[in-house]
Amino acid sequence: MKGLVTMTQTRLTNRPRKRRWPKILLAIGLTLIILIGLGVAFFPQVNNGLRTLAGGNTPADNVVKDQIVQRIDAAKNGNPDTDATLDQVASTLKATKMSTIVAAAQSQTKAADLLQSAASLSSTQAKAAAQVLFSESQLQPLREALAKGDFYGAYKAYKTVSETGAAQALKAAIVNEQ
Repeated sequence: MKGLVTMTQTRLTNRPRKRRWPKILLAIGLTLIILIGLGVAFFPQVNNGLRTLAGGNTPADNVVKDQIVQRIDAAKNGNPDTDATLDQVASTLKATKMSTIVAAAQSQTKAADLLQSAASLSSTQAKAAAQVLFSESQLQPLREALAKGDFYGAYKAYKTVSETGAAQALKAAIVNEQ
């Protein structure tokens, strides 16, 4: 009997152990990589969903606004009138919910209302600017990207608009309606 116990113990100690942890860690790692990949691929949709659920700005919205405000601050040139206007634009942007901006990019009347309230434009100026935003073909990619909440696409479209000078039509519409 003593030899039998020793033989059983020997068999148990010599048996190869099953290594489950590397398989579990590999499964967890692959799951995380897939989730991160899906989050990156569908970021605008995820961000829009979070904005809808939270009812306010998401962290990504705040980052985008901060970047825009930094660019506005960089445009200051020391002229008190210009700098005051740029400060007003920056503070208005910070106070406006991103969901309001996205809704304005989807509807011409909402865009006119937002321009009138946020940019202190008259009703006719705001309507003229909204008309240009929705009719100018060069501004359409920018507006559509904003309407989808796709900030990277909006940034690329903004770069194109600023390079082609399509924003001049918008400025002209506002000035002509004064």
